[in-house]
Amino acid sequence: MIMKRILLSIILVIGMTANIWADTVIDGIKYALNDDFTATVKGLDDPSFTGTVTIPETIKYYGNTYQITQIGERAFYEYKFKVVNIGNSVTSIGDYAFYNCSGLTSVTIPNSVTSIGSHAFYGCTGLTSVTIPNSVTSIGDYAFSGCSSLTSVTIPNSVTSIGSYAFYYCSGLTSVTIGSSVTSIGRSAFYGCKGMTEINVDENNTSYSSIDGVLFNKLQTELVRYPEGKQGAYTIPNSVTSIGDYAFYKCSGLTSVTIPNSVTSIGNWAFSDCESLTSVTIPNSVTNIGNNTFYSCSGLTSVTIGNSVTSIGNCAFSYCTGLTEINVDGNNATYSSIDGVVFNKSQTELVCYPSGKQGAYTIPNSVTSIGHFAFDGCNGLASVTIPNSVTSIGRYAFSGCKGLTSVTIPNSVTSIGNCAFASCTGLTSITIPNSVTSIGNEAFFYCTGLTSITIPNSVTSIESWAFSSCRGLTSIDIHNSVTSIGEGAFSYCQGLTSVTIPNSVTSIGGSAFSNCTGLTSIDIPNSVTSIGISAFYNCGGLTDIYCHIEEPLTISSNVFRYVPKNSCTLNVPIGSKEKYEVADVWKDFLNIVEDLPTGIISIDNSQLTNDNDVWYTLNGTRLNGKPTKAGVYIVNGTKVVIK
Repeated sequence: MIMKRILLSIILVIGMTANIWADTVIDGIKYALNDDFTATVKGLDDPSFTGTVTIPETIKYYGNTYQITQIGERAFYEYKFKVVNIGNSVTSIGDYAFYNCSGLTSVTIPNSVTSIGSHAFYGCTGLTSVTIPNSVTSIGDYAFSGCSSLTSVTIPNSVTSIGSYAFYYCSGLTSVTIGSSVTSIGRSAFYGCKGMTEINVDENNTSYSSIDGVLFNKLQTELVRYPEGKQGAYTIPNSVTSIGDYAFYKCSGLTSVTIPNSVTSIGNWAFSDCESLTSVTIPNSVTNIGNNTFYSCSGLTSVTIGNSVTSIGNCAFSYCTGLTEINVDGNNATYSSIDGVVFNKSQTELVCYPSGKQGAYTIPNSVTSIGHFAFDGCNGLASVTIPNSVTSIGRYAFSGCKGLTSVTIPNSVTSIGNCAFASCTGLTSITIPNSVTSIGNEAFFYCTGLTSITIPNSVTSIESWAFSSCRGLTSIDIHNSVTSIGEGAFSYCQGLTSVTIPNSVTSIGGSAFSNCTGLTSIDIPNSVTSIGISAFYNCGGLTDIYCHIEEPLTISSNVFRYVPKNSCTLNVPIGSKEKYEVADVWKDFLNIVEDLPTGIISIDNSQLTNDNDVWYTLNGTRLNGKPTKAGVYIVNGTKVVIK
């Protein structure tokens, strides 16, 4: 009897512990109850509730009192209520707590809260005002991002850090006041605030300061952020030595800027998308121009670079569609310019071609390399002549040159960089010479106008996504030098109808031909030892697969997912049908036919053949009908000489 009572007590305790940790609903609010008699808000019992939610300081459960200290992660994710009152016991608002609560118009944050998590009020488009109490010390990344109805925010003296993108795209925000304790403002904290005309800082702040609504570091040696809503011309103070990353990003109302001789560096994306800027003079003091510094400044027509610049970052002037000339001071020891085009000093590398230049261009014979991003976004470039002196084409070199229709790459070129011709949608033909040994990742990605391509026999691998989304591509010629086809190499090439993979290929990468919906047949040679995940995913038009591999490979279930296995014929080597019929994935094909040769039986100069026989070259390439050229071929498992 005593033992039974002990066991019963243990069961009751275990039961109570389970209830404590399970979600508990009290007055329509879900809680997680903790051993220390605290509770975390988990959401509402009715997510469609549209009224006012009041979170109390304490709740009672089975005679115990629990203090509500947290609003948990994703607690009210995309809920519909309009007003929320938070009790004074809550100390933290979790990540994504009120994410996309678009109907929320008012929230009361009590003085007990010390931290507002990342994305806490992200996308609360109906929120018109918020009061951040003096207890809060940190505002997380994206905390109020997309709160487009907010008009002003005061960040109290208690806050020490403002996360990246904290007020990103708060388009209704006109002003912000930063308290005395903020020591860290994350990247893009106030970007996309198109209505903001001033950022003010408490004069006692030891890390930041403001002049006329512009944010600087305390010593005013770095310009941190210019408000997006400011209009007209601006002269940077002489105290400034560096223009920070994203300092003027998307300041579409900025019409001109005067950069003083005190400035030595201009940060990444510093003036990107300043579409009203028409001209810029970079003084002799500047030694460094960051990546994407003037990216997409569509109104920019001319740029003058001083004599001290030693580094021009990638994409510094890309997609400046009005820019027709970039001039470099003749005393610059690192760069030079010819007809508004930027080169290195010795003119062996083409560094930057102005995006607004129109028509044809002939690259000088002195050039041996076309630099990374050199012609990036040059939509007006109609044709380019690449001289025999050029040996390499850099990453993104001609990316987004939509006006290019054809390119001839000379025999001197050995490498084509990643994304070199990506998104050249007007490109219909390109000649790749035998000198090229490597074609980079995404080299011709989204060249939707390309109809055919020949991979030269110098290339040993087709890199990842090299021809992905070339929707107009109807044929590809892959030489026997290629040993591997990379991940996604021909994915989304919806115009391809048939592909013959040469006997040299040992690996077909994941998604290599995925979503090639026009593909009706594919030849897989017996040299292939691996086929990656989703290699032929969603190739719904396949009617024939010719797999010359005698022993079925172990492959993922996704390799042929959404291929019509009930109607597509799987052609396999003679004598291997039974193996394929029991092999995982392969066995899912309802029509497995063994009609492929496994080797050479004999030489027969006079064998009679039928018109519907299947012919192969000696390396296993399937032919369209009986060959017309003299040579040795394989038909019906027999080596045949055609004279």
